[in-house]
Amino acid sequence: MSSIEKYISPFIAQQFPAFYKEQGPNFIAFVKAYYEWLEQSNNVLNHSRSVLEYIDIDTTADRFIQDFKYQYVQSLPDTAVVDERLLQKHILDLYRAKGSPRAIELLFRIAFGEDIELYVPSEFIFKPSDNTWTVPTYLEVTSIPELNQLVGHTITNADGSARAIVENYSKRIINGRTVSSLEISDLIGTFKNGDRIFPVNLSLYSVENSPIVLGSLLAIAVNSGGQNFNVGDLLDVSGSGIGAKAKVVSVTSDFSGAVDFILAKGGSGYTTNSVVTVKSTLNLRISNPSSDFTIGETVTSSNTGANGTVTFANTSILQLIDFGTLTFNEGDTILGSISSSNAVVTRALGGAGENATFKIGSIVNKEIISYSLEVIDSYLSTELDSTGSNTFSLEVSSISGTFNIGDTVQSSANSVLLEGSPTSNVNVQENEELSNSSLGISGLYVYRSDESLIWVTGTDANIQNANIVSGVILVANTSNAEFQISTVYAKETVVGNGIVEIANSTHINLSNVNGYFVTTSSLVDSNTAATATIDNVIRLTDWSFSNSSVLIDNLDSVISDSLPEISIEVGSIGSLTAINPGSGYTTKPYINVKEPLVVSLNLYDIDGTIKGNNAIIDSQITSAEGSVSSVEVIDSGFGYFDNESVTLSNPDNTSIINGSTIVYGLGKGSGKWLNRKSFPSDITKIQDSFFYQNYSYEIIANRMLSSYETLVRNLVHPTGVALFGRYRSSTYIVDDLDTVEQSSIQQQ
Repeated sequence: MSSIEKYISPFIAQQFPAFYKEQGPNFIAFVKAYYEWLEQSNNVLNHSRSVLEYIDIDTTADRFIQDFKYQYVQSLPDTAVVDERLLQKHILDLYRAKGSPRAIELLFRIAFGEDIELYVPSEFIFKPSDNTWTVPTYLEVTSIPELNQLVGHTITNADGSARAIVENYSKRIINGRTVSSLEISDLIGTFKNGDRIFPVNLSLYSVENSPIVLGSLLAIAVNSGGQNFNVGDLLDVSGSGIGAKAKVVSVTSDFSGAVDFILAKGGSGYTTNSVVTVKSTLNLRISNPSSDFTIGETVTSSNTGANGTVTFANTSILQLIDFGTLTFNEGDTILGSISSSNAVVTRALGGAGENATFKIGSIVNKEIISYSLEVIDSYLSTELDSTGSNTFSLEVSSISGTFNIGDTVQSSANSVLLEGSPTSNVNVQENEELSNSSLGISGLYVYRSDESLIWVTGTDANIQNANIVSGVILVANTSNAEFQISTVYAKETVVGNGIVEIANSTHINLSNVNGYFVTTSSLVDSNTAATATIDNVIRLTDWSFSNSSVLIDNLDSVISDSLPEISIEVGSIGSLTAINPGSGYTTKPYINVKEPLVVSLNLYDIDGTIKGNNAIIDSQITSAEGSVSSVEVIDSGFGYFDNESVTLSNPDNTSIINGSTIVYGLGKGSGKWLNRKSFPSDITKIQDSFFYQNYSYEIIANRMLSSYETLVRNLVHPTGVALFGRYRSSTYIVDDLDTVEQSSIQQQ
């Protein structure tokens, strides 16, 4: 469009002939002034020269805004809170969004400056079979650094027979192993174990470093089916991986030769990790035993070489375990390896059955048992510090003269033993000074300390202070430990002597020691008369306990440091779990439950039995019902190995199932619903063809429907859809369909 010159008064003078400039300049000035007046705002020339501006909403005069509004936004009220020019300039955005939630929200922002909520009833209508079920699929692959870069890309195998899109990547640490997986979609073909994976149109790997498909749990072959299961039972799969789940597909209604375990006596001293032993038994009926057979001994047939270990014996029956494949026949003579007893076999029963076992389910009547991991039997004959070489090491100072190897040295010191108890959380340490200034007690030097017993030395005046009596509290100068005296023993003179083995400026080691050496006392060489002050005494008998918390365990070590205690919580067996009844048993199995650590302590229960080995688990041979014969894997989990042994369990059943894994190709998850439209709940509603229908919507605003219904209908309301309104006061919603919504229907 051509432009129009806004002002013409500057060109007036040019329009007159030249003689006017000389003879009539005032006239020219008058005419120019007249045009300047016409160009002023609201005058004729100003309007005529601004026509092109008036047709543009951005530059039009205010008086024409209403004309634009009448032309383009006639239905919008004059109370609109937005800028009129901006509104009319972008009104097409509102018209183009008509029928959408965005249009209604935009309208309320324009007209009232308010935010609203929209409720669409069709999104909350109960619709049968309208849910979407999805089962995630994934590939477990070897872990390499660039796997996350595959997300969003298409992958294929080496020969191109399989393709898929990688949707996600995850990495898990399972039993110390890194397990990586790629969640995929749009699968074409089959990825197999050992396939190398390559991204399409993306150079990340060479053949040598590309990830390899490891396979996921595909199926489980049932080896032992447990009992009391039902078709459809969900099972957790326990093995080297995590997260796998299976479902019972079929069961056997009658399965003979199963073991029914019976908790007859819970015993004591057990943990849930106690060792459970279940073994099939062979029962030998015998005659004419020469003497009693011994439990635990091996009996051997002199005819066939068959043998086994005795777990029960009387004059007519022997129960054997670990009996091997050779057979005992009627008439065989058997001989005991320990008792040397012999007898004749009249009949052999049992010898069959396998896989029966259980675990400790719970512990009751609990107690704490403390024990040391050290075994001290080998130290019973160890020499202490009275003989041998280098049995004492004396830390010395203030040496005067020379101590010669082979010389005899000796010392003596007065000592008092104080018995009492610490009154603080700190114990008195060796080489500290004890005092009580208010009672005039000082100069008591500790040369041995054993919590409640303290040996002190010093001058006679100090150690025989009349105020050192029962009830007095002494304070240590270094640790600030407080010790209250209960008993003061008589003064003794402690004498020690020995032969010098090593002598230097800081240590003198002695052998053939008699007596004891006291810190702060003087050491004298009987040959050279050399002297030294004893600063510390170390007895060098080294126990070398492996679990000790101190560097060297000797006679001066604190027992609790050298033989540290470990506390465990034990109790009586309260229940059995993870029960596998096995199959094929014809005689009761041998059952033993033992807690080895507790048994090694040789602790007796109140009934005289050994703790940790006194529970009684009885059994009976039954026909198991509900033994699982096949299962279906419904969630592959992660990290399982091919052909590994796994157990399958259900929290509502104490019995377990044993199986072997088949790991191959693609893994699958348990699956989930992407929506809940077909699930009855307090959110989904039954269609009423009024409010809850496919063609309705509700505006939730801080005003009544009557104040905006006409505006909405004229500007953004879609044809054929029912409009409802709900009043909201601030953030509180008044939910009253009978009043608000009914009235709105009447207005439609």
